Amino acid sequence: MERAQRAGVANPTALVRMVSQRGGDSQMSKHDPEREEPMVLASADQLMRPATRRGFVRTLIAGGTVVMLPTVFTACNDDDDDGDDGNPLGPNVPAPVTGISFDLRTDVGIFQLVDLLEQTEAALYTAVVASPAFNSFNPDEKEVFIDLRDAEVMHSEVVRAFLGDRRLPDIRGSINTTTLNTILSSKQNIIASARMFEHFGVSGLNGGGKYLQDARNLAFAGKLASVEARHLAALRELLPPPGVNANTAFASDETIDPNGRDIKLEAGDVLTRLLQTNILMAGTLANPPISNPPTAVQGVPTQSFFPANP
Repeated sequence: MERAQRAGVANPTALVRMVSQRGGDSQMSKHDPEREEPMVLASADQLMRPATRRGFVRTLIAGGTVVMLPTVFTACNDDDDDGDDGNPLGPNVPAPVTGISFDLRTDVGIFQLVDLLEQTEAALYTAVVASPAFNSFNPDEKEVFIDLRDAEVMHSEVVRAFLGDRRLPDIRGSINTTTLNTILSSKQNIIASARMFEHFGVSGLNGGGKYLQDARNLAFAGKLASVEARHLAALRELLPPPGVNANTAFASDETIDPNGRDIKLEAGDVLTRLLQTNILMAGTLANPPISNPPTAVQGVPTQSFFPANP
């Protein structure tokens, strides 16, 4: 772990095997229980505790199993006197943060941008599953979004655990609830918005990969991009973009350019498009949000490719 921390991000090659228990059923990993007990998380608050976070990272490095109970994805507590009644993000939302900027000369800076995207996706899907509009989803759609929520919460916590004290602040308080409530107003808005944010995740990781200097960090980013691309394919199949053939929407010309390359965006373009959604409150990001661009030794900027109908 010490060697990996010197490289900029704590051991990104150690991925989580997430086990989510639903309805009393458990899909346990085929791990030898006599060799290692799984780490059980019952609430999101646990991952905010230093001792638990250290254990979480040790479990990842050892290739262990993390069992996430359904209560991880619900409000941290049921106290109705916390002043957050009616907030689609639930109770205990922290104060807004301002002036976030990114130094992209290091792997840490690039993964801080990933942290922002993953936190945004995790907040969105958590709000979707808790929203009244979720009741209008059919069973297959509900399963997809529950899986998306589970995966993005885990992605966010893994990235934040790797970054340690260099992770971004909790940005839930900077989510624009007016924009979020508009997204949550209908199933179509939810799926179309989810599709957009998954595009940001895939394209941002694809665009940032060439700047990563540690091969282990590149391997981790590639694995994240692969999972995000599968999320995107599922969402495009649920609701194809306008004018896209439903039979090929999961991977059409809208996501692959004529040269067979996947979608990508440079960091500046990712942040510009993210801000254009108004999902973040004004002032959350510094102006400009990139304090230092990548250096020449990290690779060179290339033309961004993003679908017309994401």
